[in-house]
Amino acid sequence: MSQGLDLDSVERRKTVRLTTIGRRSGEPRTVTIWFVRGGPRSILVQHVAKQPAQWYRNLCANGSVRIDFGDGPVDARAVAIEAPERVREVVAKVGKKYWTYRIIRFFGGDPGQAVAAEITLPD
Repeated sequence: MSQGLDLDSVERRKTVRLTTIGRRSGEPRTVTIWFVRGGPRSILVQHVAKQPAQWYRNLCANGSVRIDFGDGPVDARAVAIEAPERVREVVAKVGKKYWTYRIIRFFGGDPGQAVAAEITLPD
């Protein structure tokens, strides 16, 4: 397990592997998703679709997660972002970092429901 992850060194990477614990199965579930920097020790993730993603539902049930930027997994803590204006801010930050996202939104029509979470690394 990698310790002491420096977010400055991974901020420009495109994706992070997020492992949650299945809310029904109790088994680890891993997805690769886009992220943006949230703060000195956190990243922000989001999902926009008709239904919230399974990873989001899982982290709402159990906030203990692992993230991996390719250098090995790191334990972290995830918290769902519930304030609609904050969710919109996260979605806007993702749109700014990933031009592909803007194209998807342009051609995708109704974006559906947006959800977001903040993942904080331990000190």
